Amino acid sequence: MDPGTAKNLLTKTLQEVLDNRGLARTDDFSGLRAVDAKVREVRMILAEVPTSGFSGLLQNMDADDDFHANSRRVRLEALGNYVKSALTLLGSGAIKTRKQITRAPDVTRLTSSMPGLKEVVDDRWLEAQKCSHVGAHLSAVVLMGSVLEGLLLARASLDLPTSNRSSKAPKGRDGRVRAIQDWNLSCLIDVAVDVGWLKTDRGKFSHALRESRNVVHPWVQISQKAAFDEATCRTCWEVLTASVDDLLKSL
Repeated sequence: MDPGTAKNLLTKTLQEVLDNRGLARTDDFSGLRAVDAKVREVRMILAEVPTSGFSGLLQNMDADDDFHANSRRVRLEALGNYVKSALTLLGSGAIKTRKQITRAPDVTRLTSSMPGLKEVVDDRWLEAQKCSHVGAHLSAVVLMGSVLEGLLLARASLDLPTSNRSSKAPKGRDGRVRAIQDWNLSCLIDVAVDVGWLKTDRGKFSHALRESRNVVHPWVQISQKAAFDEATCRTCWEVLTASVDDLLKSL
């Protein structure tokens, strides 16, 4: 859970447990069990934020005798104070989420025709995220584009007859379909959409990722005045993950 979501949930919870005067809303809770349920809810929110910043707050809640008092008012006021502390931490910027890195989905079925490709995809999947997290946005986007190209080529290689029959398959001057290893990323995307391996809208976004990936060439970066940032990486990552999901479902 990101800090913004946690902040919204905690703000809503504070309004539920304390009124505008800061007094416990005891009438809104039928008994101690209802209060305890709200306490557990807050603990779950704090625990779901991927940061160690709330660990001390949770430990204090564990040791706080007020949560064992035979009083709805005492427990609710204690909870309200902890929620206020959590919101203060979130508002101060002291709580920063840890950068999460996720492993690639299992692409074994996609890469079976190309020995060694799975290992390369797994490594680049992780490396793209690491680059994004440290601000190496251009490197991250290039890696994402390379993963997409590798998996599209693998998918086309798994079913060459279908790939070659596509009206989007690239042809040479002699009118024959070019060898699969000579297809570029643009052709691979078009064929994947044409034969139904990628959704149409996914194909459009994949072309956007391809264009971003092409900034690996300095003259392209200059001519396009490209300046990638964190938002660019997030968008490209969503395109990549959605496209890979399409490809896996196409098998």
